[in-house]
Amino acid sequence: MADFEDHVGASAGISLEIERKLVALGVDWQDESALRQVAGEVLQYDASTTVEGVDKGGDRKLVFMELCGLIGLMNTTLAESATDGQQAHGRDSWKALAKALWAAKGSA
Repeated sequence: MADFEDHVGASAGISLEIERKLVALGVDWQDESALRQVAGEVLQYDASTTVEGVDKGGDRKLVFMELCGLIGLMNTTLAESATDGQQAHGRDSWKALAKALWAAKGSA
């Protein structure tokens, strides 16, 4: 599949969408503390219970759900790029968020 998929382009596009979601949530991806808080929320996120409550949580909840989906998509894209022998990386925003996720996971 390596000949058909542009993992480098996909990871750049996903990173941009992650940046947009972080901005919509009011999170500066250069603020480690704010990213750690979001990372903690992401690790506690349960998609099976959240969908029913979207109306109750408003726009923030919807944006947060989309961010969680993008995180999963980025992980899949980067794993596939490694499997296909491509060297794809996210932008600085993704690297900062991934670092916060690892730190939050380690402290959980």
